[in-house]
Amino acid sequence: MASRKTAPKSRRKEPTLRDEIEASGETPVDERAEAERAEREDFAYLGREFLTWLVYHVDVEGGAFEGAGDVAAFSVGFGGRVTLRSPGGMVTDVTMKGPAPSLSADLRYALAGGLAVKEADLRLEQGERAYTFGLAAEHFDLKRVKLPALLTEEDDDRADERLALLGALDAALRVAYGRFLALRAKPVWKRGVVPAMRAWLAEGTRGDGAT
Repeated sequence: MASRKTAPKSRRKEPTLRDEIEASGETPVDERAEAERAEREDFAYLGREFLTWLVYHVDVEGGAFEGAGDVAAFSVGFGGRVTLRSPGGMVTDVTMKGPAPSLSADLRYALAGGLAVKEADLRLEQGERAYTFGLAAEHFDLKRVKLPALLTEEDDDRADERLALLGALDAALRVAYGRFLALRAKPVWKRGVVPAMRAWLAEGTRGDGAT
């Protein structure tokens, strides 16, 4: 009678150190991957892109915006402080200060290197009205708002006028942001705007000896 052959027992695979770490729930965090994941889930990047595009728009087109609906035409300019954020949050924020940081070669170097505008001091002029304020991209928060001079004298009327001026400022910013989003959502963004911004950055960061 032929003897029955039994299959050799498979050797149990010894767990690797990586297997043991994963099983323990103490898997080390890949900081770069975590930063990239957080960036993908961070929709505030549109606010940073808006402020970054605004630097270009102000320098090239004077920051002018056409009116829309009840909002009269206005213009936007930069003040004395701009704060930048690196992609993925790999480096701490960088703040530039001075009479006109948005026009400096240092800012264009930073933008060309991949940084985006996180917060900026701005000035918005609409007819005879002039507003100065800080705008944070993360939540589109207004900071350090200075309204145009009030015309009314009574306290109640002054409060209403302040609210009306704040509403007018908010409406104007919505128009500016809407124009950016309209460009951002169209093919012209990649085909026209982005190449133009790259050329603008290259021109601003070119050395004195370049031809």
